[in-house]
Amino acid sequence: MDPKNLFHTRTTYTLQRLDYLVALVALSGLALLHVDEIRWGPFLLAFVWIDLLGYVPGLIWYKRSGATGDRTPFVFALLYNTTHSFSVNALVIGIWYLEIGGWEWAMLAGPIHLLGDRGIFGNIYKPVGLAFEPSRHPLFDRFTSDFRRAAQG
Repeated sequence: MDPKNLFHTRTTYTLQRLDYLVALVALSGLALLHVDEIRWGPFLLAFVWIDLLGYVPGLIWYKRSGATGDRTPFVFALLYNTTHSFSVNALVIGIWYLEIGGWEWAMLAGPIHLLGDRGIFGNIYKPVGLAFEPSRHPLFDRFTSDFRRAAQG
């Protein structure tokens, strides 16, 4: 993947997921080292708000609409992508630090959540042009087939 070819090959996608897994192990290890200092209420809140605001509304729409192959409405992609952003989560941690509770190890929960989504489940941002839940798009299948054929010479 590069700025002119915005797709992953299986290898680049796997390498990216591996990077997220390494970071997940590092932050999880850090949390385990400080397990006695973690306040579990804020940890749980920092872990679940991401999906409560960003994933659950789109999932409810997706299940109720039966829109398995339809485009994700912009609002649901926006909610998911905003809450699943490292930048937004860093802002939340910064606000927590400055305005609420100072530094605490519970705030590792947000980055751990995001790294788990990306490293374990392979979830990245939701594109508006695809279904909310992952499903193969026929045009991408055709592209993949053509791309492989061209690479084989």
